[in-house]
Amino acid sequence: MWIAASAVVALAVLTAGGVWLKRLFDGPMFEPGTVAARVAAAGESLEPMPSDSSEDAWHVTPEIQLFHQSRGQGEDLLLLHGGPGFPPREPWRAAELLAAGYRVHSYHQRGCGRSSRPLEGKLEGSFYSRLTRVEATLGFAEQLADVERIRRRLGSQKLILVGLSFGGLIAALYAAEFPERVRALVLLAPAPLEVMPTEGKGLFEGIAERLPEAERGSYQAYLASYFDLPASLDLDEAALSRKYGGLRRFYRAAEGAPQVPDDDGDAGGFLTAALYAGLGRRHDWRAALGRVEAPTLVLHGAEDLQSEADTRRFASAIHGARVEILPGAGHFMAEEAPEAVAEAVRRFIVAGR
Repeated sequence: MWIAASAVVALAVLTAGGVWLKRLFDGPMFEPGTVAARVAAAGESLEPMPSDSSEDAWHVTPEIQLFHQSRGQGEDLLLLHGGPGFPPREPWRAAELLAAGYRVHSYHQRGCGRSSRPLEGKLEGSFYSRLTRVEATLGFAEQLADVERIRRRLGSQKLILVGLSFGGLIAALYAAEFPERVRALVLLAPAPLEVMPTEGKGLFEGIAERLPEAERGSYQAYLASYFDLPASLDLDEAALSRKYGGLRRFYRAAEGAPQVPDDDGDAGGFLTAALYAGLGRRHDWRAALGRVEAPTLVLHGAEDLQSEADTRRFASAIHGARVEILPGAGHFMAEEAPEAVAEAVRRFIVAGR
């Protein structure tokens, strides 16, 4: 899942701070092409730790362990979940099918799920100092660095990357940052946030349009709280996780899907704030995506709340990217149409050999 661009713009409209806050969010806190320099400046390394502390954790830095699951045999295929900060509670059904021919790895991104959450208590200092710390610890640069650390741990010269929604944006940015390290790139309804602000209706508006009438008032009230970033940074990780995790209830209601409990604390708290800060109010990352060298397949579900036009616009930033539409599938196509997704991925990877 991802939040529409117009909703991110609302960070500067719905939050306190006036002109100063507007200026803060005019530009992104992350710029593609800076990952190696930022990691070095922080005194960190792109090399993972020499050993894992457990079979289900990748120890990527002294402070960060990433919960992961691996299945199957063959060439390494790495899955990136969506969000920001919504790890799947069960392995994707499409992943189980792909494990018949590949070694499929999935993991929870730092700051969510069962992976390390380096910021847990309430943060001290000014709003700007707290936001800077959150973005430096959990933002795009560290997320992309973690993918590179995983690649090195796996010992793969090149990765096959499959990213869903916001994970598709992260996967595409990694392929732009380390173009020589990606053999094939598959994006499932990638979050169309390559340019901010975007034009037209986004997923945010799509949810509002499809919500039952009885849910719309509470949805608008929820969004006002959701996008109050200064208030969010006054919370601790557990409270912020519950706050951001509540969005799933409205998304499911818009899709007419059954509700499930959202209070297990798996959603990213400070992670979500960090990625919004990285996006800012406006940016244009199309030139960066133009550096992607890997063959790229973009899949879009015909029933997705995200528009096909948004998906095609994102794909157009990547040279030679091919778009396929999956009939009957929605945003979570890896669950809703696993056979179609697995077959499209297999066919694409084999053709690219």
